[in-house]
Amino acid sequence: MREVSVRGLQVGGTTTISVTGDDLGKAPQLFFPFAAKQTLKPGNTDKKADFDVELKDVTPGLHHLRVVTEGGVSLPVVIGVDALPQKPFAAKVDALPVALHGSLTGATVLETSFTGTKGQKVVVEVEAQRVGGKLRPVIHLYTAKKLQLEWAWGKPALGGDARLTATLPADGTYTVALHDAEYAGQNPGNFRLKIGAFDFAEQLFPPVITKDTKSVELLGPTPAKIDLPTARGAFVALDWPKGGVWSGPRPFVEVSARPEFIEVSGKVLDLPAGRVGVCGKLATTGEEDKYRVAVVPNTKVRFEVFAERIGSPVDAALVIRDEKGATFAQAEESPGTLDPALEYTVPDKVTALVVSVVDSQGRGSPRGVYRMTIDPLKGEGLGDFRLTTPLQRLSIPAGGRAVVPVFVERRGYVGKIDLSTGLLPAGAKFDGLTIPADADGTLVTLTADAVPPSLLTWKGKGGSDERAVVFRGHPLERLQPWLATEFAVAQTSAKAADFSIDWKALPADAGLAPAGKLALPVKLTRTDVSSPVRLTILTNLAPVFVNNQLDANRAIRLERPSEFGAKVSEGDVPLLVPADLPADSYQVAVLAELLTADKQRVQASAVTPVRVLQVKLPAAVKFDMPKLEAKLDAKTGATVEVKGTIERLNGFAGEVSVALTGLPAGVPAPAAISVKAADKTFAFKLALPVATAARESKLKLTATAIDAKPPNTRVKVREVEATLTVIAVPPAK
Repeated sequence: MREVSVRGLQVGGTTTISVTGDDLGKAPQLFFPFAAKQTLKPGNTDKKADFDVELKDVTPGLHHLRVVTEGGVSLPVVIGVDALPQKPFAAKVDALPVALHGSLTGATVLETSFTGTKGQKVVVEVEAQRVGGKLRPVIHLYTAKKLQLEWAWGKPALGGDARLTATLPADGTYTVALHDAEYAGQNPGNFRLKIGAFDFAEQLFPPVITKDTKSVELLGPTPAKIDLPTARGAFVALDWPKGGVWSGPRPFVEVSARPEFIEVSGKVLDLPAGRVGVCGKLATTGEEDKYRVAVVPNTKVRFEVFAERIGSPVDAALVIRDEKGATFAQAEESPGTLDPALEYTVPDKVTALVVSVVDSQGRGSPRGVYRMTIDPLKGEGLGDFRLTTPLQRLSIPAGGRAVVPVFVERRGYVGKIDLSTGLLPAGAKFDGLTIPADADGTLVTLTADAVPPSLLTWKGKGGSDERAVVFRGHPLERLQPWLATEFAVAQTSAKAADFSIDWKALPADAGLAPAGKLALPVKLTRTDVSSPVRLTILTNLAPVFVNNQLDANRAIRLERPSEFGAKVSEGDVPLLVPADLPADSYQVAVLAELLTADKQRVQASAVTPVRVLQVKLPAAVKFDMPKLEAKLDAKTGATVEVKGTIERLNGFAGEVSVALTGLPAGVPAPAAISVKAADKTFAFKLALPVATAARESKLKLTATAIDAKPPNTRVKVREVEATLTVIAVPPAK
């Protein structure tokens, strides 16, 4: 699906939609997450299809539209659903309200006019980035004399889109102008321009709830109280208040697993130690909301405020003080947002902090909503995790097999995660639904005999926390999070036996040598022997992004583009293996795509069974004694010798550099030792000062195997631990 003529549907009316694309077939169908009556209009072709879509009772909001054909299911397009008549963009509007649809690129300025009356209230809003466009919209409202009445540009709370409201000063003709913020709009330039009187949600209070919260407030031009349903997941999409012409993103609240509190105006609210959330409003000028937070001395705590990111007009700042009022730390913003975040190490003997949330410019607003989260940091993160997948759909032949990578971004949580997909379509089976402890992810295998078009929502449970699996980079993950969790599955008309791929005598001991290469032998079964086949690698090694760009050097990847030409049905898929592989094994599979002759489209796809390949490290390091003691003399301290051994593996015969860390405080770190190719033992000598604390320390040996041949590759081997117990010896009497 390349283009959709109208990115919206009218509730209580019929909208005509034209879809253009490739391989639409004879009987394409639109696939919605709601009930709709659709009629395929006569004259459709393989490249274009027109539909009349009638909606009766559908909740307004932003939704996905997909197309299902005999070739499977398309990627989604975001559309707006509301009661507004949906029209192509035109130079004149006959009646309000209306939603105008079009495309704008480059330096183009589009204008449309309407007739208004004195005192009439008008909302002008453009949905561009929220419906998949790249337009950075700026909108202007002009009077009949071309005097600017109002204007607006993109705001984070609107996903980069723009909205203005105005009261018309006189009867007459008014003009709305739309252009790109830099007069350099990129493709696609899709937009949906709404003009007239309609209702929308700006904010909710509180924006985050617990399982016991009964209701929330809808803030904005049409305030209302919304009662909450009892059934709740990670977030709750709310019903619109009765009456009104509601449009735009559907309001929702996040459901928190942590204790949540509400600010008490004019008082210092006590918050317990641990993971806590608190919601408040900076409603008046100069307001300062204070919280007394219980903390543990000598630990690190992360404080983060959400204000700009949830549509609040305040510029929030954090101030951390002791109970006597002395300021310890302040923060006003964090990367990518005006919202502050701060990681703070609690001083010794301090058991409580006074944390204030203020507006950095002293302003206040009835809509000055914020949420602050408090997280004691354990190890390297929050004890949390996030689940993502690079796929939004699967098209699978009857009896076929497909593989879906699911990755985990660990934020301190290292345990296993069990995945589930909710209600499975009849005939579908999933395997590989567990992400092992410390693993980056899993390759989930789907097999299916017959699958009707279905929407699945994946979830993962780790410990007591449950998280949805989201499509990485979905533009509406923050505004309509359930859209990022939708995963579409549909059956194709192809026969699995006509195109399949399998391993060809892959050795049982095949493994991944860090910084090495590996050839994966595969074989194709296909009835179409004249078309090229593209081969790609799937793995559960999570992709690493630097400045939002994939770092290919840290991925298990193809050495070069891999393709089988006409009549070629077997061969090797060449892999390059990164130097750093922290897990002991990784899953791999090879995806085969049967291409058209011009290599522009995929006709069919198949995937090998998932194989687990062990990591073949060049060496291993170990302590000779896993438990060490140091008897500390009150006058001379102590000397300890830490001995270890190198075991070279998998044909490696080179030098290994060994370092010792995790030493007791005040103990000088010894220099790294280079264990030459002919040696395998080493020893560190530690000098413990008399002031060394009598306690246990976890010593760590880290080692790097160094290949003497260019490019002198360095491979880290597994870190090992030993316990050093320092015992204070009483002075002689």
